[in-house]
This record gives sequence, C-alpha cells and structure tokens, in this order.
Amino acid sequence: MRSETISSVSNRRVVLAGRVVAALGALHLAITGALNLGHLPAWFNGEMWLPANGLSDLTPAQGAFWLVVGSFAVPLLAMGLLIAWLGRAGLVPPAYVAWLLGGWGTVGALVLEPSPFLLTWVPAIMLLRAGRSQG
Repeated sequence: MRSETISSVSNRRVVLAGRVVAALGALHLAITGALNLGHLPAWFNGEMWLPANGLSDLTPAQGAFWLVVGSFAVPLLAMGLLIAWLGRAGLVPPAYVAWLLGGWGTVGALVLEPSPFLLTWVPAIMLLRAGRSQG
C-alpha cells in the first residue's frame, strides 16, 4: 500500500514538472515572439537565407529568429510535454534529465542575468525528488 502512495506522489511530481518545463518553453516562445513581431516579414521573404556575414554578425531579424523560433523554446516545450506524458504513464525520467536541465539553467543564469534560467531548477528538483521517492 505504501508503494502505491509513493508512486502516485512521484507521478504527480513528474507530471507537474513536465508542465512547468512546457510552460517555460511556451512562455519564452510567446513573449519573445510578441516582442519581435516586427521581424516576421524578413523571416518569410528570403532575407534570412544565406546570410552575407554568416552567423557571427547577425542582422536584427536574424537575431530575433534565433531568440524566438531557433531558441530553446520549442525543444523545451517538447521536452516538458514528454516528461508529463512519462509521468502519466507512471514513469520517472532518469536523474540525468533533471541534472542536465538544472545544469543548463545554471550556466545560462551565470552568462545572462537577469534571466529566468534558474527557474529550470524548479522542475529539476521535482524530478529528482520523484526519482528518489520511487526507489
């Protein structure tokens, strides 16, 4: 009976952690997208193809693309949805997922402040606790 309770708590933690990760990705996509709508025409008129200066000297439209669509937002959203799906299936992702998520957030926060990078530790800790309580 006790293992069912622990498993249920772990599953809820994993699902919630996945939702937090997905929300971070979705919020990044929505906020940076809204702030960079003015660059949208350049993304679709061919201006982005074969940049004259390569990727080392980006135009504002190219920088906006890498901040919005080319950023971590879409993979983070997908990762969050996958983590939530795993939780609903009764699975806890391996601990390295949590450590990589938290480590990536730490590096990002050290390089770029102020930023919400440290928020990645919220779901990372939830995943670590879920794994620990599962056994």
